[in-house]
Amino acid sequence: MRLLAEIVSWIFLPLFTPVYALLAVLYIPSTPKTFMLWDSLYHYPETLKVSFIYLFLIFITIAPGLSLIMLKVNRTISSLSLDNKEERGVPIGIMIFYCVVLYGVMTYQEGYIPTILKAMAIGGAISSLLALLITKSYKVSLHGMGMGALCGFIFSYFLKMEFFYAELLYLCILLSALTLSSRFYLNKHSLGQLFLGYSIGFVCQFLSIYFYHG
Repeated sequence: MRLLAEIVSWIFLPLFTPVYALLAVLYIPSTPKTFMLWDSLYHYPETLKVSFIYLFLIFITIAPGLSLIMLKVNRTISSLSLDNKEERGVPIGIMIFYCVVLYGVMTYQEGYIPTILKAMAIGGAISSLLALLITKSYKVSLHGMGMGALCGFIFSYFLKMEFFYAELLYLCILLSALTLSSRFYLNKHSLGQLFLGYSIGFVCQFLSIYFYHG
């Protein structure tokens, strides 16, 4: 059971969940409520889809991941899992930085970038900032925050679609429960820390998409 919990924790690292969310909306059929077909990311050309995935992989997964490894090598952090609350400030600050850079790249890059993806980056920056402020006195679950952001993004996207597989929402909830249960089983977080992290991730994504994407 412990091995399964460890595997789940690694599969659903906060660095991976934005890419999972992006893959879901890019490749699962959906039809927008508006007359604009491109309000559904599913209908974008394959070349654009790949460019979106590369952007998120570079700035949300690879670059922060390499930064974490460098912090570990330099002994700024003792573990890549960031179990020590006192060591979380710099890694979370790095995540905020890369979210802001991603937003800037998408804003000033040539070619059309959907506003919902920009809102996703803003939501990530805001939730990370809140985690940075709170973690000084309370250990927020970053796994919880990542899964909350995943569900918040999918839920917000679902609300704008005329047709979308509701089963995806149920799957996200199930995977969230599995991930949070794994973190609790491994004694990494209390229920309060898990719930707070999940709530921050979900609300920040939902509000960012609601106000920025309209």
